[in-house]
Formats: sequence, C-alpha cells, structure tokens
Amino acid sequence: MDEIAVAVAADDRYAQHGAVACASILLQHQRGCPVHVYFLSDNISKEKEAAITATVTRLQGKISFIATGDIAIQAHTSGHINRAAYLRLMLDQLLPENVTKVIYLDTDLLVLDDIETLWHTPLEGKPMAAVPDLGILCSKRMVKQKEATLGIPAGDLYFNSGVMVLDLAAWRSHHYGQQVLEKVAQGAFRHHDQDGLNLVFKDNWQALPLRWNVIPPIFTLPLKVLTHSNWRHKAIEAAKHPAVFHWAGRYKPWEFERDGAFNERYYDVLKETAFADVAMPQPSADMKGKSIGRQEFRMKVAKMWERILS
Repeated sequence: MDEIAVAVAADDRYAQHGAVACASILLQHQRGCPVHVYFLSDNISKEKEAAITATVTRLQGKISFIATGDIAIQAHTSGHINRAAYLRLMLDQLLPENVTKVIYLDTDLLVLDDIETLWHTPLEGKPMAAVPDLGILCSKRMVKQKEATLGIPAGDLYFNSGVMVLDLAAWRSHHYGQQVLEKVAQGAFRHHDQDGLNLVFKDNWQALPLRWNVIPPIFTLPLKVLTHSNWRHKAIEAAKHPAVFHWAGRYKPWEFERDGAFNERYYDVLKETAFADVAMPQPSADMKGKSIGRQEFRMKVAKMWERILS
C-alpha cells in the first residue's frame, strides 16, 4: 500500500512542537494509507527523538529521522525563523529517492482533518501546491512590497509556505530547492525562504483551499480581510472549518497558559504525546509577561463576524 509521506523539520527547541504536529496528523487520520513521517532533525537530543518516536508509533504512524546538523546553510535568520526553516528546501536531496511526493508541514500547527484528503489533492501538473497567504494578499502595503522585491504584480497570488505538497520528482529534475536557496542567499528577504519560494515558483504552483492553512489573518478575520471582496467569504468558511490551524507569526500557543480558543487545541493534543508531562507554558525571553488576551479578543470578534456574514 502506498504511504503518505509527511516531512517536518525542527531543532531541539521545537522538537516538542513537532511531536504535537505529528500527533495531530495521526489523531485525525482514518487509517487509509499509512502515514510515514520524515523528521528532519537539526541536532535534536536522543531523548527527545525517542519521545517523538514513541508519540508517532503509539498513534500507528511510521517515522524516520534524518540528521541535518552538519548541513551548512547560508541564509538569513531572525526572531523565530531559525536554521531548521530552510531544511524544507532540501527535501528533494534529503528524502529517499523512492519518495516522489511529500507533504511538508511547519511545526507550529495542528492538522484537524484527515491528511489523506490533502495527499490526494491533484497538483494539476504543477511542482507544488500551497495556500494563498491572506496576510500578504489583503494588505495593500505588502502587495506593493512583494511587487517591488519579488516582481509579483498586484492581483497575482502569493502563498504561505507552512503547508506545501511537493512533487519531489520535479524538484529533483529542476533543482528547485537549490534555486530557492540561491535566491535567498542573494539578499535578506522580508519573509525569508517563503519569499524565495514565491519568487522561484511564480505562476507555477497550485492553489489549495484556505482551510488547509488557517493562519492568523483567517482565524482572527481582521478588517483588511473582511473588507476584501475577493477573499471575505472564503476566509470565513475556512475559519469555520479549518483543516490546518497554523500559529504563523510571533504568538505561539505553548508560550502561554491554556486560555481559550487561541491555544486550547495545542494543549489537547500535547496530552496525547510523550511530552505530556513537560513544564508548561514555555515562553521565550521576548514574550515573558505578555498576554494572549488580545488574540482571544480578536478570535471572539471573528466568531461574531462569522455569524453575521455567513
């Protein structure tokens, strides 16, 4: 039987969150094709690798760790964007040759629907598929910035790289990953390798439904989205029926005590992992003392708009 190949990448600091992401996949999977996780390990400790393995195998998944600590990457990093974020650009080289297709997922997300549905989504001959990024597309300022820096004109799509379906055979034959790394190495893009991916795959990617990557501009439904006639109703439907809930941006669920809609899903899935007994929350230095009150308020307002505009 064919396997569903899923790739995630993390360093030791994000190992726990990678385990939570993997658990969310397997908890939703309806046991069609088996799920095989390829975990790109950027110097994750043996103890944490063992905990990730225990999590995945208990939930009836397969896992293979791929050591990446010795790989040299010359690329711009900042804030919560670290070295591990660039490893996805090397999936065509790092995964076994017999893996010709893979779903890549960031580690700051949860899968809330059966991953097999995404796996069978046709790529329509494109080398990759991803979800349009409404944080960019609904911002006049950011649309102008992408046109100036990437040559993506207003009206064209720009995708978020946190969820991608990749045709690895095409990536290998065209050396797409290396192309992106070369573009990123030429300058410090505002959105790092995501900008590089959009530059290389401009007009050559398949758009996925918004529900497969529900980022903050969807789950908080700010005015820039609600007033955008092209995206308003699609965003509302995605917020109501998320297939992937993605904490893209600075606020992460594990940095705060469990507190309502913003992070309760993370804590629910954490209980199903071998990291269930770790000390929580885990705020980074620049987030100590901060609150998710504003995020919770925005989500409550978003629910109100969902009821009014649906």
